[in-house]
Order: sequence, then C-alpha cells, then structure tokens
Amino acid sequence: MPTAQTTIQTTAQTTAQTEVWNQHPNPHVRLIGRTASAGAALTAAAQQKDAHFRPAARPVDFFDDYTQIDPALPLARDDGTVADPLPNTSYAGLTPVQRRRFANWLTAPEVAAPTAFRQIYLAWLECALFEAEKQAAAAKELSALLSAGGWKSDGGLAQAALLAGWLTQDGSLVARGLAHGGVAPSLLGVGAGWLAQWGRPLGAACAVALARGWNFHAPALANFQVESDGPLLELHITSLASSLGADPLAWALTERGDTPIEWLPWHCTHRGLRLLLPQTDLRPHLEPRLAELMNSLPVTSARPVTQAEERATAEFATVAPVVPSTEWTLLLEFGDSRSQHFEYALHLARKQPGYQMLMDETRQLVHRVRYRKRHMRQFWRLWAYVESWSSTKIYVNGQEVKKWNVYPYSAEMR
Repeated sequence: MPTAQTTIQTTAQTTAQTEVWNQHPNPHVRLIGRTASAGAALTAAAQQKDAHFRPAARPVDFFDDYTQIDPALPLARDDGTVADPLPNTSYAGLTPVQRRRFANWLTAPEVAAPTAFRQIYLAWLECALFEAEKQAAAAKELSALLSAGGWKSDGGLAQAALLAGWLTQDGSLVARGLAHGGVAPSLLGVGAGWLAQWGRPLGAACAVALARGWNFHAPALANFQVESDGPLLELHITSLASSLGADPLAWALTERGDTPIEWLPWHCTHRGLRLLLPQTDLRPHLEPRLAELMNSLPVTSARPVTQAEERATAEFATVAPVVPSTEWTLLLEFGDSRSQHFEYALHLARKQPGYQMLMDETRQLVHRVRYRKRHMRQFWRLWAYVESWSSTKIYVNGQEVKKWNVYPYSAEMR
C-alpha cells in the first residue's frame, strides 16, 4: 500500500510533467484532452463546403490518438545514453528518458532526430492542416522544415508538404515539396499535375526532382547542381516549351484529354488520417519528354571540389589501421541514399568508433563502418536501415558477403 509521502511525491511529479507540456514553447504540441484527435479534426474539416479532400471512410472521432501527449506519463532525466526509439513508435511507447529527449528536441525541431520523433511531429502538423485556425501555421512550419538540414531528403516531410500545398492551394509549397526529395515515384506525377492545374511552369529544381525520382540515367544528372546548372536547364525547358507550344506541364495536362480526375487514397504519416485527394498523374505524358530534355544537357565535367570532398579524398588515401590477421572484422559500406531513413542511418554510423567517410573511384562518397565481434549488436541495428539499399556492401575478413547471406548465425558471418 503506498504511503502518504509516496502519494504526495507521485502527485508532484505528475503536476511537474503536466507543466512541462502546458508551458512548452512549441505551438504545435498536441495534448490529450486539449487538442482535437486526428479523427475529430478530419470529421470537422470534412463538413466544410470548400474542402479540397474527401474522407476515405466515415471519419471516426478517435479519443485514443496514438501520437498525442499524455501528460500523466513520466518523464525521466536525459542521461545521454538512451537508445533511439524504433520508427513508428507511439508517444506512449517511448521510455521516460526518450519522452524527455523528445520534449527537449521539440524546442528546436529543425535539427536531426530519430525517425520516431520526426514521425510524431509530422503527424501533429498533418492534423493541424485540417483545423482552420491552425492550418496556416502548420503549413508555414512544414515549409520551414524543408530548408532544415536535419530533415534533408525526408520523404515523409516532402509528402506532408504536398498535402499542405494541396489543402491550401499553394503551388510554391508543392513545388518545394517535390524538389525536397524522397517523394514516392508514383506521387511525383501527381504533384506535377497539381502544378499544371494551377498554371505553374516547370522549373529547374522540379524537373531535376522528377528526373531523379523516376530514375533517369541521364549523364548530366550525376553532378547536376541546381544553383549553378539551373539557368542552363531553364533555357532547355524554354526551348522544349517552344517546340510543344506550351509549358511542359500544361502540355502534359492537355495530352490527358478528357480523362477524368480520380479521387485516390493519400498516405499520411498519421495512421488515423484516411482521405482521398484528386490526383492527376502526368507521368505517362511528361516522362518521355523530360527524359529527352535531360539527355540533351551537357555533362558537367569539372565542378569545384568542396573541402568535404578534399578531406574525404585524403582519408581514402590514408592507410587503414592494421588489424591482427587472427581478429574477425566486418566492414559495412553504403553510399548516399534518397531513403527517408538515410539521415538517421548516417547518424548511427557516425556514432561508431570505426566510422570513415571515403570517396570511391567515381568520386562518390562512401560511408564505411568497421565492426568487431563484440560490436555486432550495433551492426544489426544499422543493418536494419541500410540492407535494402543498392549501394550497401558487406565484407567479412576482406571477403565480400552477399546481402542475402547476412543474418545471425550465418555461415558466411562466422
């Protein structure tokens, strides 16, 4: 039976935890009982006559929103040694230390963070997009995060920006979301279709994002920099528009003819938001013209070498530490990726004592981590994120191991 002193201490702790969230400086924090759940926000927004979406099913007023903050759940002091939560973890699924770290991160959400933290924050912003008094602020926050280094190539952010752009009818936000990277190839043509409907022209950044997202093998894309090479691409887009008789986006929209616009499901970060959006996919008509355009660009032969690349080249030239021939070693290598988990995977790799950033013979950056037997727990944690990437390679005692043979107790891993 709890004593009176224990009861007083527990009550004091709960009050202190509630004050942390009630006084939190981030205006997008969503608390149980204070802010609407995802289902309630969607239900209210669906009743508006000028809504630019349809519910995928009859919205349900979810009283148990897995992303909302329950102030009664404990917060513990961040001692710096806590493990990162797994992706898709709910707020209640976080440990007390992780909740404290999450609260601290929310004061500066533009910096890098575990995927689970970013997913909860995106889910909040998505919910706010369906609340009239919060929509503008949420769209502005998504726009700001597109420029934040900690969210580079985050596919969830890019897709949330597309949603915000459509709901607010903001073509510039849709264009920035496409250029951010990480958008699913199936949605690139949809975003381009929205821009065409609003009469926005095809820009250089958008054209490059579409070409890379659709995996064009144009030589010019390898070293293409929008800041320096964009003006030349703009000239080629103007030339293409002249030959088509209209901007490429407007031309592709016209080529669709009388094909009806389809209302199709839209995937949100928040699992409770299930909606339909009108989607006009321009890819079938735009992709061939865009491929011809990108292949007509001259290859950028010699762009200035950055200091980071010079350092990487120097590291590549150095001799690796001598390892006793009798000691088992594993080398994990992976390159840059457009995966939404890339920044987090790189964060995990850099925390390892055997991490190196190198440059291969084609001047592509390679991230290498050396493991010993006693470090395999950290290896499996990173492997879960990078195993499906085409650039990932594994070497055990100098011999390459095929990825399908990489699993605990594998003969090739002994």
